[in-house]
Amino acid sequence: MINSISHTKSSGWINLDAWSETYIGAYWLVRNELPAYQYQADVHHGPLSQMVLLASHQLVEIIFFQCVRSIFENNPGNFLKIEKSYSRASFGRALEEWPEILTGVPLDLTKEPLNSVCRLKNRRNATVHKNSALTSLEMARSALFSAVEASKLIAEHFMGDNGFKYESVLKKYPLQKEQWFGQVQFIDEVT
Repeated sequence: MINSISHTKSSGWINLDAWSETYIGAYWLVRNELPAYQYQADVHHGPLSQMVLLASHQLVEIIFFQCVRSIFENNPGNFLKIEKSYSRASFGRALEEWPEILTGVPLDLTKEPLNSVCRLKNRRNATVHKNSALTSLEMARSALFSAVEASKLIAEHFMGDNGFKYESVLKKYPLQKEQWFGQVQFIDEVT
């Protein structure tokens, strides 16, 4: 008598784009490279924490401008002033002004997670344009968590309840809940 061997294998993939690739890279650093506690950190963990902070800010910019571009595509010619300034727009100014123009409802930048986005934007600018501001492990984790939550809120604000299209990515690469970046203590505030 011959025994039959049966084996089933399934595979699947996630479509990656600028947002999901940036998220997965930052997630990998937080999950696999950065230690749990600051006292465990080596010299290279500071710059890697900065990279997570920069990537976190980039996530918010990516989702914001994706949504704006989608509105342009679905409403050709309706927002010409914004369309003309799109390629050279300041993210901070666009975040403050464009949501109300495009949707009729402003984003409340005083409430989380958008309050954290504003603080993250300022820290990103300090890191890139001014003094290479130091980033702790806690700041990196907080930045990524806050950026993901802000990305969800921004996508839903512009595109509706199912506007955030990265739930499958977050399910495969789940983040732990962290403190809001708006509340985290910066290294230079500790002294």
